[in-house]
Amino acid sequence: MIFDDKKYIAKKIKEYRLQNGLTQEELAEKIDIGTKQISRIEVGDFYPSLNTFLKIVEVLNINLNDFIAPNPKDDNKTRLKLINMIYNANNDEIDFYDRILTFATDEVAEVKKNILIKKTY
Repeated sequence: MIFDDKKYIAKKIKEYRLQNGLTQEELAEKIDIGTKQISRIEVGDFYPSLNTFLKIVEVLNINLNDFIAPNPKDDNKTRLKLINMIYNANNDEIDFYDRILTFATDEVAEVKKNILIKKTY
């Protein structure tokens, strides 16, 4: 799973806002920003400024450790290598990797299908 930091931060802020029983309007008022800005932060359209983020953390009583994403332990070096390659790739490279992986996935599915057909005979 690729970590999307904007979505992760957005999810955490919304989760804590709801736990605190606040509407977006109420939170916006408490930290002195617009409601639309809170909405955009909560859907992951953009990051809050550091000042806004710290105000949100204070108002919602969030422990900063809650923003540290879980890092699943994975001993598969090939998986980690591929994830890092894709994560660090530019848009053209990502498109290229997508085409290659889609082709490979389709080929693997075809091979599996052929194996199943041969087993039924």
